[in-house]
Amino acid sequence: MKRFNIILFLLALVVLTVEAKDLRVAGIFGNNMVLQQKTTTPIWGWADAGAIVTVTSSWNDKSYSVKVGKDGTWRIMLHTPEAGGPYILTITEDKTITFSDVYIGEVWLASGQSNMAMQLKECYESTKAILASQKSNICFINVPPLGSYKPLTDIKADWVVAAPENVGDCSAVAWYFAHFIQENLGVPVGIINASFGGSIVETWMSRETCQTLGDISVPEVSDGTTGWEANIPTTMYNGMLNPIVGYCIQGCIWYQGESNVYNVSQYSNRLVAMVAEWRRKWGRNFPFYFTQIAPFDYATWNVPSEVGEHVGAYLRDEQRKSMDRIENSGMAVILDVGEVEQIHPVRKEKVGERLGLMALAEVYNMKGFEYKSPVFERMEVDDDKAVIYFKDLYYGLTSYGKPLHLFEIADESKVFHPAEAYVDEERDVVVVSSKYVRKPKAVRYAFKNYVEPELFSLSGLPVSSFRTDNW
Repeated sequence: MKRFNIILFLLALVVLTVEAKDLRVAGIFGNNMVLQQKTTTPIWGWADAGAIVTVTSSWNDKSYSVKVGKDGTWRIMLHTPEAGGPYILTITEDKTITFSDVYIGEVWLASGQSNMAMQLKECYESTKAILASQKSNICFINVPPLGSYKPLTDIKADWVVAAPENVGDCSAVAWYFAHFIQENLGVPVGIINASFGGSIVETWMSRETCQTLGDISVPEVSDGTTGWEANIPTTMYNGMLNPIVGYCIQGCIWYQGESNVYNVSQYSNRLVAMVAEWRRKWGRNFPFYFTQIAPFDYATWNVPSEVGEHVGAYLRDEQRKSMDRIENSGMAVILDVGEVEQIHPVRKEKVGERLGLMALAEVYNMKGFEYKSPVFERMEVDDDKAVIYFKDLYYGLTSYGKPLHLFEIADESKVFHPAEAYVDEERDVVVVSSKYVRKPKAVRYAFKNYVEPELFSLSGLPVSSFRTDNW
């Protein structure tokens, strides 16, 4: 009898060991999702090792099959047509999973910290935008805001069709971006929002990338004391990005940087490394459009910094420099939407639309309009004057007839003086001088934490703040 019981126990153990896994599809996929048009896009999930998983798409009535790997994972590549829908996608093994109302269109990842996470319902004149959503042909999914010390493989979230009853929960910047390009392209647009308030750029990189940078401390596990993962390197990458890496996207929009004013000098290097890693993981050099942080009085934060009081200006300049270092990128300048005492400015429409302008011009090849803010290119000295040249200058510069007060100029003493400045008759350069500076060595513009811009392109885009020095 004892021997018989042992045999039963061993048989039960064998049954438990080989028990099949239920067919499962990664949580980033679901009803109402948008798949990138005219490409090859992956669908993946889990099932019993050795089983055959079949995916059938209604847009071409084709079936694609794959054998599940020994690790219980499967991945199938689908060919997508031109924009359209709704379609049906079925995934079959021991059971059938059906996704309905699947659209084919343009898919963008939206990521960053709280100014990207900020919901539409929290923003200026949101009612108008919320009501407009009922005719938008936009779908979105919010990746749960979850940090992790180890890479996660899945999320629990749902795609939703934008409508007045739900679009208030969408990222405001992402919504205005999506609405802007959808109105101009006339195709379905999908937004994957993976953003986390207060997160530093180091949290959006893997352990491997952080280690290559050399000066980032990455904990093995939680020390159980912080309770706040937004400033722990790798946690956002592990918890929010790793589970969705590979979902086919057209590009990424990014709004982050406020939390990195505590370590300004390393920001550009780290942003460059982050973008390079994301592109490696996705396997393509997708466009990366980011937002320069808005003016804000960071002096109220009492930020300990190696650059002095105006940490916001230095961070904006690091972002400006990053644009030149990141191929296939662009920066939306928003000097005109800041609030002196509010780190989360409520006017997000301009932010989304300026990101959208770059996408329409560079990704979708629309022509005939200015789509980037002018940025500093070079300085030339003419006697006791500094002449500032700009790139991304299409039609000219203007101060709308108002005097320019935000320029400063210095000689070799490295002491900056308030400068006189004007746009020349050709509207393509700014001439800067001061009676206290005979031999100009450096010029700065709008180089304070909080400023209200004075210099614009003729189409109304604010010129980025800048400095010509590296002091």
